[in-house]
Formats: sequence, structure tokens, C-alpha cells
Amino acid sequence: MKRTIITMLAGIATSMSAFVYAGTPIAQSELPKAALTFLAKHFPGDNVKKAEKEQGRRGMEYEVDLTSGAEVDFRDNGDWKEVKAAKGNAVPAAIIPAAISKHVSANYSGQKIVEISRKRGGYEVELSNGTELKLTEDAKPLTERSGGKARGQRGRR
Repeated sequence: MKRTIITMLAGIATSMSAFVYAGTPIAQSELPKAALTFLAKHFPGDNVKKAEKEQGRRGMEYEVDLTSGAEVDFRDNGDWKEVKAAKGNAVPAAIIPAAISKHVSANYSGQKIVEISRKRGGYEVELSNGTELKLTEDAKPLTERSGGKARGQRGRR
């Protein structure tokens, strides 16, 4: 009996934390101006299917799902944080640093960048074959600040 009550309480706590941290639906007009500008420039003709805001670790964050299937996460100031392309597409080339595009073209022939995230000190990109790369803006392997070890490239199988 005691075990059942503890299990139920744990389930309730998990459900409540998921509810508290779930995004709040918002109208497209409530997105930061920079986010609206980004969407108009890089996803012209694509409509917002769903927009949510939630409190992140560093302020308000926004998650936008587009009708094409693409997803974009924004920081509170409207700067993009993460972009996932719609299935079968690549992320907009204009947002990828030139050195990273060149590195991918030279070393991963035929692969498209289907996801890109801004990380401290660089970017994390995922290619169409599932390979994940952690690179600086000039396409060098992104290193950990604390350990000093290179965290360069990881293939997914």
C-alpha cells in the first residue's frame, strides 16, 4: 500500500512539473519583432501553425512550428536559438556560417544540414544522414570549457 501511494505521488509530481514547464500558446503577433522578421525572411510563404512561449533558464523562450513542418526556437530578444528543417529539406543556407557550410560540403558530400543550434562558443549541426557536428563559427571542433577535450564529431547509427 505504501509503495502504491509513493508511486501515485511521484506520478502526480511528474505531471504537475510537466504542466508548469509546458509552453503557453500565443498568437503569432506576440512573438518578438526580430523573430517575426526572421520568419518572414527565411521562411517566406510558410505560415505559423503553433507558437508557444515558456520560461527558459535564461529568460523567456519561444517555440514556433510552421505549416511546412519546420520548427524554430527563439530567445527572448527574438534571436534564433535552434532551427529544424521540414522533413526532406535543409535549414536556410543564409543562417549557417560560411565556414561551416564549406566544411560540410567538403567533408560530407551530398549531406544537407537539417538542424542547427547555437551553443556556447559555436554551433551544433545535424546532417541528413544523422551525423552530429559540434563546431565553432570557423568550423573547428567545439571544445569543452571545463575539460579542454575536443567534442568534435559524432556519427549516429
